[in-house]
Amino acid sequence: MKQIRLWLIVLFIAVSSSIVNSLLKNELQTFEVGKFEFGKYDDFDEALAKGLTYDMNKLIYTTQHDGVTIVMYTTIPDSTEFEDVVEFQDDIEFQNETEALVVQFFEGNDKEGWELIGPAGWTHYENDNLTVYDTFLRDYDDEGNVKYAFDVTFGEVNNPKIDTVETKSHHDTMFTEATMIRKGLGRYYFQIGVGAIVRGISVNGEIIDQQGS
Repeated sequence: MKQIRLWLIVLFIAVSSSIVNSLLKNELQTFEVGKFEFGKYDDFDEALAKGLTYDMNKLIYTTQHDGVTIVMYTTIPDSTEFEDVVEFQDDIEFQNETEALVVQFFEGNDKEGWELIGPAGWTHYENDNLTVYDTFLRDYDDEGNVKYAFDVTFGEVNNPKIDTVETKSHHDTMFTEATMIRKGLGRYYFQIGVGAIVRGISVNGEIIDQQGS
């Protein structure tokens, strides 16, 4: 009788251990799958559709730099985002027509998945010649080493007399021509680097507008 009881106890422990291990394994697998899926998308199209911070109105430009895919797009800001801007709180027409320009960053590929990295936000102002915006990416690995570190200067060109846009940082001695993009009826420019000074140039070389100092 004692041998039977001992055998039953051993069997109970073995079965219990197997159940516990199975549950732990399932939990671990679930955690790993969840960790992989969280914030990642299977392909770039899905990343654009689901990963951007704001609803994309128009895709303006995409490019790669140092292993990062950069996306410039426009968005129609939500009316609640104007609540703290006193001069626009009651200007419903302006709120409905405002199209903000945004730049965001993706890391990854279609094999390992895509993930949005870096800051999120937009600014907007009106200018008949051109607008000047800037953002940056600073990202670090698990050891605290710099993984990505660069700036982006971008904006919209509103004056048809402006043929090219040039940018220059405080440390540069010469201006660098920015990439010009035409999307529908709109024109935009894009430049990797700090654009402390941005100017719009006519086809004849005339400086139509210069912003920054």
